[in-house]
Amino acid sequence: MKYKVLAITLGFGLSVSEASSLKDALENSNIKGFAFGRYSVMGGKDAQGQRYQFRTKIDLTSGEIDGYSLTGGIFFSQGSGTPDEGNYTNDDIQGSRGVRTDMSGSDVFNISNLYINKNFSNTKTSVQIGQMNIISPFTDKSVDRGIGAFAQNSDINGLKFSLSGYDTWITDDIYIVAQASKLTGDSNKKGAGIGNNLVIAGVDGDYDLDENAMHHLNFKLYDLWAHHLIDYMIFAELGYRYNFGEHTYVKVMGQIAASGVNKIAEFKSKSIYLNTYFSNKVDAESLPFGHMQDIANNRGLYNLQASVEIHKFYAEVGFAGSFGDGYGALLDNVGGFNTAGKLWNGSQGHGADGFGFLGSGATKNTSINALYAQLDYKIGSFILTLDGAWISGENNHPLLLAGSHTEGRDYRGKVAGYPDKRTMDASFVEITPSISYKVGKKLTVQIYYASIFGDISLNRTRLQITYNF
Repeated sequence: MKYKVLAITLGFGLSVSEASSLKDALENSNIKGFAFGRYSVMGGKDAQGQRYQFRTKIDLTSGEIDGYSLTGGIFFSQGSGTPDEGNYTNDDIQGSRGVRTDMSGSDVFNISNLYINKNFSNTKTSVQIGQMNIISPFTDKSVDRGIGAFAQNSDINGLKFSLSGYDTWITDDIYIVAQASKLTGDSNKKGAGIGNNLVIAGVDGDYDLDENAMHHLNFKLYDLWAHHLIDYMIFAELGYRYNFGEHTYVKVMGQIAASGVNKIAEFKSKSIYLNTYFSNKVDAESLPFGHMQDIANNRGLYNLQASVEIHKFYAEVGFAGSFGDGYGALLDNVGGFNTAGKLWNGSQGHGADGFGFLGSGATKNTSINALYAQLDYKIGSFILTLDGAWISGENNHPLLLAGSHTEGRDYRGKVAGYPDKRTMDASFVEITPSISYKVGKKLTVQIYYASIFGDISLNRTRLQITYNF
């Protein structure tokens, strides 16, 4: 029923006068998105908690009328996939009359996308104008959003050019950490966006180097700029694949990201936390007699990876490292960086760990080393997977509450936006076996057990059911 109502709304939004055109727009509409339900349990010396989480993201695009179409989308999220100490499942079901938020930012219902799209008949060019997800290697394409315009052209065979600009925007990681603010007077943080004008330009290449498609080359090159915030944020990727036959290949890939923070950087936002982030960072994140948690102005990441697929078997091994005075070189916690492991770069859920702009690598004199591997084997509709990773460096790694008040531990600082949580330079190993069961192309059931041991000790068990539209 909700799809029908949304389709009617989109159809009328096109403002067409002919009944036949409106009918075509409704009949030719298509749906994209996903829905999942997950149950996560955190355990070990440095973690505790369990939660349910449900999330739905549905985008409906009308049929075209003279090259024009309209896309509208809904987003619903309830619960958390990264439970912490004090999190229980008791409150994860709420009254049927609506979801009441607890100021955590986790429980939301929203009209996530609403934009007009124009496809030009005489060129392979499309333009989108309105409220939309930000598509780039720096962001999470599912939840990071902006209001502006996006243009893409693929007239040149094997090349795809893109250019986008946003008057106001926010990433989900930054949204969540700003929602956690306990600063006095920060009452307008609900829905607070970022007003630093954002521009992203990029080119993607995809080539077969011979007629038999044995040699294949792909690359990406992107740059991002945000007024009085980010002077540059560069992402580059180069990959070469040699195909032996169907589902049989070897591939090598390299990725690099670098970013420079403006010397007078400041967020333009109603959120007091964001507005004072740069001026307050040292005081807010430093411990007495500990490291000065100053801002890292020049940040860098690199990733080298080799992979092989032989019919039902897939394996990859790689190393990710950093350069510059920090490693928070992306807007999102992961962005386009391809690594293995399911917990070391995602235990927090608000970008504090990993490579995000306000995460661990946003602090001066931080670095990270990550040696990782992944093995997959398909048996019918089942996929058996084993992830492994070894992490070290002056990584300013964020800890959950359960691991933040252990006597004798050498803490480095406080987690951005969470004054009760601590960080430390930690070396540890992650081992994660998992199994997935695919029902056709739409439904996937997955369960895994991720275990981290070394300087810190925690684990996560997760069961998740995902449906892709």
